Amino acid sequence: MSVQFCIRDDDTSFFTAPQDLERAYADITRRGPVSLAIIPFCRAGMSKGVPESHRASRSIHPLHENEALVKYLRQGIRDGRFEAMLHGYHHDEPDGSYEFVAGSDLRRKVAHGRRYLEDVLSTTVRVFVPPHNAIRRQGLRAIAAEGLHLAGTAGLRSGWPWYSARSWEVWFELRAMRGKGPFAPRILDLGDHRELPGQVVTPLSSARRNRELLEETIAANGVFCAATHYWEFDAVGRGDGEPTVAEQLRQLVDRVAGEPAVQWLTVGEVVSNREGMA
Repeated sequence: MSVQFCIRDDDTSFFTAPQDLERAYADITRRGPVSLAIIPFCRAGMSKGVPESHRASRSIHPLHENEALVKYLRQGIRDGRFEAMLHGYHHDEPDGSYEFVAGSDLRRKVAHGRRYLEDVLSTTVRVFVPPHNAIRRQGLRAIAAEGLHLAGTAGLRSGWPWYSARSWEVWFELRAMRGKGPFAPRILDLGDHRELPGQVVTPLSSARRNRELLEETIAANGVFCAATHYWEFDAVGRGDGEPTVAEQLRQLVDRVAGEPAVQWLTVGEVVSNREGMA
């Protein structure tokens, strides 16, 4: 069984300029693919991925209206540089609640959002990324009904059905693995969908701890998914001596690029692969 590595970048939307993604990932995608979590109908909320001129306006902006971005993404997907994943529907709710925790009509939104992205970008969408990494049982049911997998984890407290034998099997498997020493992330097979834990690469993360976890993952033949935001790349970590987000990610990329033991895949390829599964 080989080690699997992938990069997940959240918040590509109508407001994303092609040059922002190119600046962030031109060099990285020469080494391996990046999976982009794309918002189909972005509602302008408080995210720093939304320009200040629109922030908190709650106006809705379909992806296809940014023609330059759509052209760029289509070419990047054709070239194998990028994968498209579904990142919610509007992403932000007017009342500030999390869309796939307290939102309504989720099954329709997942189905329509997926078809929309597939049509606009001429691709296949296999993975759902919940806005703000927050999802509950209703959201899980919606993505499972559409045949999508989850980038992230729900867990028993948030979304796995308590009545499901498979939920408890995965829970006990994880507890057993953690009790045997250093724990490496694994794909979680819940039966009707799979989940892929992400390791955050943000201003709040520790570059040293991420490097340590990557080494532990390689040693244990696990799965490492670096989860980041292109719009945070210039931000410096909050700890003393922490590098920028871009440098944190580059350190991980430099470690795995050319490493024979590591398969660098898209998120969709990882969750479709039965290797590295718990």
